[in-house]
Amino acid sequence: MVALREMIDKAIENYLYEKEPETLYRAVKHLPSAGGKRLRPIIACLACEAVGGNVMDALPFGVALEIIHTFTLVHDDIMDRDEERRGKPSVHALFGDATAILAGDALFAKAFEIASYTRDDHVAKTILRNLAIMSKEICEGQQMDIAYAESDSIDEQQFMEVITKKTAKMFEHAAAGGALIGGGSEEQQEALREYGRNLGIAFQIWDDCLDVIGEDIGKPVGSDIREGKKTLLYLHAYTHADDREWLKCYGNPEASDEDIRKVIHLFEKVGSVAYAKEKAQGMAAAAKERLAAVPDGEAKDILMEMADFAVKREK
Repeated sequence: MVALREMIDKAIENYLYEKEPETLYRAVKHLPSAGGKRLRPIIACLACEAVGGNVMDALPFGVALEIIHTFTLVHDDIMDRDEERRGKPSVHALFGDATAILAGDALFAKAFEIASYTRDDHVAKTILRNLAIMSKEICEGQQMDIAYAESDSIDEQQFMEVITKKTAKMFEHAAAGGALIGGGSEEQQEALREYGRNLGIAFQIWDDCLDVIGEDIGKPVGSDIREGKKTLLYLHAYTHADDREWLKCYGNPEASDEDIRKVIHLFEKVGSVAYAKEKAQGMAAAAKERLAAVPDGEAKDILMEMADFAVKREK
């Protein structure tokens, strides 16, 4: 998988070749050059290979997904006022809001240009339409997240809808799109779609756990608490904690480090962290079950390992 990640990194570098205006394209390349797990393009390429396709055929689509993902991070950091991403200054912190917005827009446009290089024109048309649908769903999920942040509580079903749209849809489209490009059957495409959706949900819930228990995660621990994000940990604690004092710190950007530590301690005390971890692990197991429709092979083995990685990683 190291070789695949290196191939994806090189492809990203080659596709983001523009140099002028210099400030804009420095901003465009800032986050992609900071590295990343490249999970979405890796999933797309592996799904393609798993159904008998050629990894290289799925590479433009995979890179397009990664570029769209990067676009969302650039704009998310502006909305959340996060000053750090992947251990480096966020794009808006380094270049200012206006240039960061333009950089995000340029990344979004570039992604569709890259996806159009998919060799089969009929498949490319479907891929481009699905990327547009996915992008719309991500925006819907983000707006729902913003609305729920202003409410005291949401139920778990609403929470799952938000993270499905904000995060899991991209994993879902990565796996299903890779299978489509690889010539997989409708059954295989649907199985991989469900694999991706379950994996994406597991990944996001585990990410929320890392916000309170992780170290060296590329952003300050407890960011979700200061921002008032309605994570699964929050929902569980809201319904299981008798002490309501912690709610005064939740969503308070001026909360002290000591305040944040108290909220994290409460999450652990009432079992919210354990509950969220168990939920994430269950979704990862469900993802692995869907791979039964895919022939045995190295690509399938790696997809299985990625499901495990999603709920065992430390950052």
